[in-house]
Amino acid sequence: CQGIEDHECKCPQGHSCGDNTCLYCRKLPECAEGQELTRIGDTDFTFQCKPCETGTYSSVKNGWCRNWTDCESSGFVTLSRGNSTHNSKC
Repeated sequence: CQGIEDHECKCPQGHSCGDNTCLYCRKLPECAEGQELTRIGDTDFTFQCKPCETGTYSSVKNGWCRNWTDCESSGFVTLSRGNSTHNSKC
């Protein structure tokens, strides 16, 4: 995208800008269930997969960690507590 005015550079799916000016694209790591992608660094950065924090889960590959359902606050009983790959069951 260098040398073009009024442009918007985008990387293809599964890739991200390799720097803040997006002069090149870099392939993103593939995250397993129970993990999410996180950016490490500011100007010179990279990406890596990190485990979902306690109280969150990701049930799909390359997904984002989401909060477990709070069954009690909705008036239900928790049948099984969530883990890093599954939501709570009410």
